[in-house]
Amino acid sequence: METIEEDDVFTGVPSTYDDLFDVFLFLVVLYVMGDVICQRGFKIVPSLIGFIATGVALGPEGWDLVPDPLSTWVLLGNLGLVLLIAQAGVDMDLEILKKIGVRGFIIAIVGSILPISIGMLLSWAVLDQPRSTVIAMGCCFGPTSAGIAINVLGKCQVLESPLGQLIVAAAIVDDILALLVLSQLQALTAETLAVQDVVVPIVSAFLWLFLGGAIALIAAPKVIDRILAGLRSPRMGRILRVFRPAKEGQRDEDDDDKHRSETETICLVGLLGLLICLLPATHWSQASYLLGAFLAGLAFCQQDGLTVRFQSHFQPLIDWLMRLFFAATIGFQVPLSLFADKNVIAKGFLLSLALLGKVAVGPLLTPVFSYNSNSSREESTNPQRFKGKHLRDCAVVGFSMAGEAEFAFVLAVFGVTEGVIPPNLYASIVFAILLSSIVSPLLLRAVLAFYPYKEDSEDTVTEELPDRVVYESHGISSKLNEDNVVEA
Repeated sequence: METIEEDDVFTGVPSTYDDLFDVFLFLVVLYVMGDVICQRGFKIVPSLIGFIATGVALGPEGWDLVPDPLSTWVLLGNLGLVLLIAQAGVDMDLEILKKIGVRGFIIAIVGSILPISIGMLLSWAVLDQPRSTVIAMGCCFGPTSAGIAINVLGKCQVLESPLGQLIVAAAIVDDILALLVLSQLQALTAETLAVQDVVVPIVSAFLWLFLGGAIALIAAPKVIDRILAGLRSPRMGRILRVFRPAKEGQRDEDDDDKHRSETETICLVGLLGLLICLLPATHWSQASYLLGAFLAGLAFCQQDGLTVRFQSHFQPLIDWLMRLFFAATIGFQVPLSLFADKNVIAKGFLLSLALLGKVAVGPLLTPVFSYNSNSSREESTNPQRFKGKHLRDCAVVGFSMAGEAEFAFVLAVFGVTEGVIPPNLYASIVFAILLSSIVSPLLLRAVLAFYPYKEDSEDTVTEELPDRVVYESHGISSKLNEDNVVEA
C-alpha cells in the first residue's frame, strides 16, 4: 500500500486573526476615506481619490497593512472593472450609439495619438532617451481609464446622456488601442519578430469591435427575443406551472409582474453566460477582454428592465470591487519610495504635459449640442461653440479622457520589466499617471458641480451634425440621493 507523506495531506486553507483584522481595518479605512471624508466632507472631491490614497498609504509601498497575496486584491479590482464595463454596455442607448459611435471612435484615435506623440517628443527632445525608450514612454500616455470616467459621470447624472455615452464609447475604443499598443511593444521587444505577432492583435481587435458590435446590436436581440418567445409559449408555460403552481385567487396583474420578473432574470442569466464566453474568447484571440465585457452588455441593451435588475443584483458588489480597483489595481502600483527623489518628481510633472493631448480632444472634437427645453424656460436655444453648455461639454470630454490608470500602469510595468524604461523614469511615468488619476476626476467633478448636467436631464438634445438627428436624453436608471450618489 502506497504511503502518503505528511506534506501531501491537504489540511485546509489557513487564516490568522491578524490577517482578518488587517483586512477589516483596510476596508473600513477605504470606506471612510472615500465615502465619508472625500464624498461627504469635501463634497466636490471624488471618492476615488480617497480610495487611491488609501491604497498608496496602506499598500506595499506604505505601511504594508494589506495581507498577501496582493495579486488577489488587484484581481478583485479588475473584476469590478469588468462588471462596470458590462453595465455600461447594458446602459447604452441604441439610437444614441448609432449617431455617436463614429465620433467616439475618432475621439479615441485622436485622444491616443496626441498624448503618445507629446510623450515621445518630451522623452526624445528633453530627456534625451534612446529610440526604444522614447517609443515605450510615449505609449504609456495613450490609454484612458474607463473606470475613472464612468465612476464620476455616473454619479453626476451624465453617463446615460448622449455626451456620457460618447465618452464611454471613446474610452472603450481607447482601451482597445492600448491593448494593440501593448501587443506591438511585446512584438518589438521579442528576440524574434514574427509577422503574426504584429498583425493578429490588430485584425482581431477590429473584427471584434466592428463585426462583434454589429452582431451584438442586430443579431443578438433577435435571438434573445426568439428565446423569450419560446419561453412564453403555452407548452412551456404548462411545464413551468408544474414547478410553480398558481395560487388561488391570483390576479392577472400578479402573473404579468411575475412574468416580467422571470423575463428579466432569464436575460440577466443570459448576460452572465455570454460574459463567461466572451471574456476568454476576446482574450485568447489577443483582443481586450474588456471589449468582451462591453459586447456582452451591449447584446442586452435593448431588453427593457434589465438595467434595473442588473443594478439591483450587482450594484453593491460593483461599488466595493471598484473601491478595490482604485485602491489596489492603481494604488498598489505606486513606487512611493522612489518619489523621495526630486528629479523623479520634476520629470513626472514634465511628462504629465503629455496629457494635454487628451484634454485637447475636448475642444477639438466635442460636437455642439443644442438643448430644447420642455419647461417654462426658453423653448429653443442655439448654442455657440466654446460658450455656455458647449464649453462645459468640451471640458467634460477633455477631463474624462485625461484620466489614466489601469492600462497605463500595465504599459509602464511592461517597459521597466523588459528593460526598455529605466527605473527612475518608470517612477516619473507612474507619478504622471497617478497625477492624472487624481487631477482629472477632481476637475471633472468641479466642472459638473458648478455647471451640473442635471438641469438638462429632461431636455431634448440635438447634435449639430449634417443629419440634424434629435437625441432624447434619458435620466439615469438608478436612484440618486441628494449628493448625486448612485444607489441600488
